[in-house]
Amino acid sequence: MQRRLTRENVPFSEGLNLTERPMLPFDPDAEIADNASVILAPECWSDRAAAAFAVLNAAGFDQDIDAIGAIRALGERLAEAASMEAAAAEELAASVLGREACPVPALWGGEVLTTPGEEPALPAEALARVLDSLNGRAMSDAAANVGARILRDRLEAIGLACVNCEGGSEECFDPRRNRALARAIRAARRDGAPDAMIERAIARARQGVTAPEAGFASSPAPVSTPPVRLGADFFDTMDGGSPVARLAEAMWTHGAPTLHFAELEPAPPAAVILNLASFIRSDGLDDDALVHAATLWGAVAHALHGSLGLAGLGAAITACRLAYDSDDARTLAGRIMGAVRNASLARITLARPDSIATAFLDCESVGVHPVAAITAPSGDDLSDCARAVLSELPEALQAKARIHALGSGSLASLKADWVEALARQGVDEAAFQRIDAAIAEGAPLRFAVNRWTLGPEIARRCGLSPDQFDAAGGQLLEALGVDPVDVRAAERHVHGTGALDDCLDIPADLRAVFAAPDQEARLAMAEAVEAALDAACGLEIALPGSATILDAGDLAASAARRGLKSIAIRREGEALYDLLNTIEFDGGDYGRRDVIAEERVIERVVEKVVERAASRRKLPDRRKGYIQKATVGGHKVYLHTGEFEDGELGEIFIDMHKEGAAFRSLMNNFAISISIGLQYGVPLEEYVDAYLFTRFEPAGEVDGNDSITHATSILDYIFRELAVSYLDREDLAQTDADQRDFAGLGRGVAEEKLGQDAADAASLISKGFSRGQLPDNVVMLGARPAAADATGPAPSASGAAGASAPASAPASAPAPSYHGEPCPECGHFTLVEGGAELICDACGWSGPPPGG
Repeated sequence: MQRRLTRENVPFSEGLNLTERPMLPFDPDAEIADNASVILAPECWSDRAAAAFAVLNAAGFDQDIDAIGAIRALGERLAEAASMEAAAAEELAASVLGREACPVPALWGGEVLTTPGEEPALPAEALARVLDSLNGRAMSDAAANVGARILRDRLEAIGLACVNCEGGSEECFDPRRNRALARAIRAARRDGAPDAMIERAIARARQGVTAPEAGFASSPAPVSTPPVRLGADFFDTMDGGSPVARLAEAMWTHGAPTLHFAELEPAPPAAVILNLASFIRSDGLDDDALVHAATLWGAVAHALHGSLGLAGLGAAITACRLAYDSDDARTLAGRIMGAVRNASLARITLARPDSIATAFLDCESVGVHPVAAITAPSGDDLSDCARAVLSELPEALQAKARIHALGSGSLASLKADWVEALARQGVDEAAFQRIDAAIAEGAPLRFAVNRWTLGPEIARRCGLSPDQFDAAGGQLLEALGVDPVDVRAAERHVHGTGALDDCLDIPADLRAVFAAPDQEARLAMAEAVEAALDAACGLEIALPGSATILDAGDLAASAARRGLKSIAIRREGEALYDLLNTIEFDGGDYGRRDVIAEERVIERVVEKVVERAASRRKLPDRRKGYIQKATVGGHKVYLHTGEFEDGELGEIFIDMHKEGAAFRSLMNNFAISISIGLQYGVPLEEYVDAYLFTRFEPAGEVDGNDSITHATSILDYIFRELAVSYLDREDLAQTDADQRDFAGLGRGVAEEKLGQDAADAASLISKGFSRGQLPDNVVMLGARPAAADATGPAPSASGAAGASAPASAPASAPAPSYHGEPCPECGHFTLVEGGAELICDACGWSGPPPGG
C-alpha cells in the first residue's frame, strides 16, 4: 500500500494542533449545559464538523471524546473488514482526520449496510395508473389529516363540556340537562364523529380524562411512488389533454414520479462519502491525491458491499474559478468522474448523501448541483470555495466583497449623508449602539430602528410628533425623512446581499463564477457527468415557486432529448408558506354557515392590493362600549370595553378596586397590552384561545353575569365574557341562551329601581354617548307589554325605520299585532295586516300575504 498522508513509524496526526472545545449540539438552537463534555480535535475543524463528529460517534454530552483515538479505531476496523494492511489503516485514519472522506454513520457504529428495496421502473403504459394513484393518495392523506384534527377537537370539546359543568355528576354527563354537552355532541355528529367515539369521550370524561383517544398523532407509513421509464418520443405531443400534460402537472404538484430514460441497475447504498472539493489546490485539481483516495476508499466500499458516494463537485468547480455554465467546468467534471471511476473498485453514486457525513466534511454542494450558498453554514463568513476564488485579489477588494455579501453589521459604519444628518439632528452614539445591537441579534434594519432603540425624546428632536412617532411603525426611517432608496441601500450595507455575482468591486470573470446557473446549464452538467460515469447521476431539480406546469414538462422533455438517464423534478414552495401564519381571518370564516344561493349581476372591480406593515388602528375619541360588573370568587370585577365605529372590540379596562395596588396595576397594564394588540390587528380569537381555562386565584362562582356562572380565573372570566359578547361563542356560555338578557342590562337592579320595561329603545344605548338623542337606526320590535293595571296597557317602543319613537306617544297606544312572517324585502318580522295586504313597519313594503 503506497503512503500519501502518513509516514512509517510516525503518528498519522503528526503536525496537527489539537485543542479541547466544548461539545456543541448538532442542533444550533439547542441549549448548552455549563458542564458540557469536551472533544479533543484538530483546531482547524469547524464547530459544525466537531458537532457532527460527536453524532457519528454516538456520544452523549456526559463523556469526553478523543477524536484521534476514535478515528484510529475506525481506520483499523475498516482496514480489517477490507483485508487491508496496517499502512492502509493509518491512511484511512489520516484521510478521515483531514476530512477528505467520511464513512456513513452505520459504519462508525460497526453496523452492516442495508440495501433499501427499490421499486423497478414501470413502463410508459402504467403512467396513467401511477398518476391516478399519486393524486388520489395525496388527497386522501390530506383529507385524513384534516378529519383527524376535526375529530380530535370535537371529542375534546365533549370532554371539556362535561368537566366544566357546575351541576351534579348525573346532570353534567347527561346531554338532556347539560346544554353545553348537547351542543358539543351535535357539532361532533354534524362533522361525522362516530357515535361510539362520542360515547367513549363522555365515559372518559367521567373518569377524569378529557384528552381524546390516542392515535390522532399517528400517520400512515409513507408510500413511495415508483419511477416511470419513458422514451424521448413520449414528449412529442404536448397538448393540454395529453399524457405529457398530466405528467407535468403531477411533477409540478407532487414532485413525483421520478423519470427514467434508460434501464438502470439499482446501486448499492453509499458506504463512504468523498469530498471532491478537498482535492482542489491553488493551482487546480490534485489528480494524484484524488486517485489515491478513490483507490483506498473504493476498496473499503467494495468490501462492505456499498458504493463510493461523491459530494462537493459544484464546490470544486467554483474553487477552480470556473463558471458552472461553461465548457471548462463540464470538462473538469468529466475529468474528475473519469479518474474516480477508473481508480475505484466500488460503484460510484452521486445520490444525495447522508447529512451527518456531509456536515462533518463541511461539504458545500452535493451531487451534480452547484454551490447552494456562498456563505458558511454559520452565516458569519464566506464559504471555503468562495474564499478560494477571492484569495488572489488584493485585501481591500476582498474586504469590499465580504461586506457586499455578508454586510457590515453596523449602521454607524455607513458613510451616508442621511446618517450624518440624523446624528446632527439628535441621534446620539448610544442610540446608534442600540440599533447596532439589534442588528447583531439578526433584526432587519427597518425593525432595528424602532421606538425602543430610538426613543421618543430623540424622535422629538428629529422633528417627529408623538402621534407620528407612534404611527410610523416599520417606516420610522422614512418618517425621519430618509429616502426609501437610501433605506434599501443601507439594508444591503448592513445585512449584505448574500451574493457576489452583482459585486462590481470584483472582476467580471470572477462574478461569472458566482452566477447562478439556469436549468439548462444543470442539464448540460448532468449530461457530461453521466457520460463520464456511464451511470445515472441522480439529478434532482427544484423549480422556483413561480414556475409553471409547462416549465416542468419542458424540462423533462429537454432531459429526455439530451439522453440523460434519469431526472426528478419538483417545485419549491413560494413565500406564501411564511405568509399563511400571519394572515388574520375574520371570525365568520371559522365556522360552518348556511349559504343561500342567489343569482346576481356583479360589476367586476379590479383592485390593487398593497401589503403594508401592521399599523395601529385608532379608536374614535367618542366611542361605544359597555360596562359589565360581576363578582368572581368573591372579588368584584368591572370590565369596560371600547369599540371601533364598526362595533369591533378595540380596548378593554379592568378595575378591581379592593385588591392590592400591585395586583390592580398588573391588571391595568395587562388590559393596556391587550388593547394595543387589538388596535394593531391581533384577532380577539387569538386572545380567547390563549387565556381561556387559565387557572389561578381568584376563581370560582361568578355572580352578576347572565352568561357565565363559573370561571377558573379572572382572565378566564374576562375572555369568556368577551367571546360571548363579541364573537358569538355560545359554546363558552354556561347558561341557556333563552334565559339571557341580550340587551346587556342586569335584571335585578333594573326591576328594583327603574320600574319599567327594560326593552324600551332608549334603554339600550348610553344616554351620555348619544347626548340624549335616540339614533334613527335603533328599532325595537315586538316589545313585551308590562302587566296591565288601572292606567291601561304599557307603551310600545316599536317604530318605523328611519324615525325614532315620539317621546309624547300616548300611554294607551296598543302594541302592534305582527303577522308572523318575515318581510320579503328587508327580512324583519314587522308585517302587519292592512286590509287585504300586509304592510312592513320597518321598510314600508306592502303586498299580498305569502301564498295568497
